[in-house]
Amino acid sequence: MRLYLIRHAESENNVLTEETLHRRKVDPDLTARGYQQRDLLARHIEAGNDAVGQKLEIDRLYTSAMYRSLLTTKPVSDALGIAPVVWPDLHEKGGMFLQRNGQISGFNGMSRSAILDEFPNYQLSEEVTDRGWYEAAMGREPETHSYYRAIKVARELRERGDTDEVIALVSHAGFLDLLLKVIFEQLPARPYTMRYYHDNTAITRINFDQGWTTLHYMNRADHLPLALRSY
Repeated sequence: MRLYLIRHAESENNVLTEETLHRRKVDPDLTARGYQQRDLLARHIEAGNDAVGQKLEIDRLYTSAMYRSLLTTKPVSDALGIAPVVWPDLHEKGGMFLQRNGQISGFNGMSRSAILDEFPNYQLSEEVTDRGWYEAAMGREPETHSYYRAIKVARELRERGDTDEVIALVSHAGFLDLLLKVIFEQLPARPYTMRYYHDNTAITRINFDQGWTTLHYMNRADHLPLALRSY
């Protein structure tokens, strides 16, 4: 199996500074630059250019249920002619929360009907309900729960390791960091002592083949001019 890990395009939260962090949104839109990034990502994938000389022929496309990821996936889905599958476990570390005046509030995320109204061809699992997909009562997701999700996703991917499938996941910087650490058996690890970082819409390629796991490249954003790169 060939696996492509893709970070979402630049979101409104990505451009916040320490002075503007109070404007953080639970489920932000993309910035104007983010919309440009996602369109260039889609063109790159449609052209079929893999950085190591193979055709970028994706069979299955999965996305986090967070809005910035759903938006990033849309032109990629259109370019490939594939209906993406919403995989809630791909959401960012911390989940759907806001912190105000020392108080943390959790949110359910987009409801099933809201996602299908805007993205009618997206395939939704039973985890996405009319209430949403995130357990709001959890508030901010504990670090250990993020580890659990990464281990769960990695296990499901490894179960397909000996197939000829080409899979792409659109997810988030923090979660992709954890997923790579699980895949390469680097968990448990102390948070932030070492990190696999992805710029916005950057691509990482991994191959699973008969028990071997190979990192072909990481954090490539060749499809973006320097002026449009962000992290």
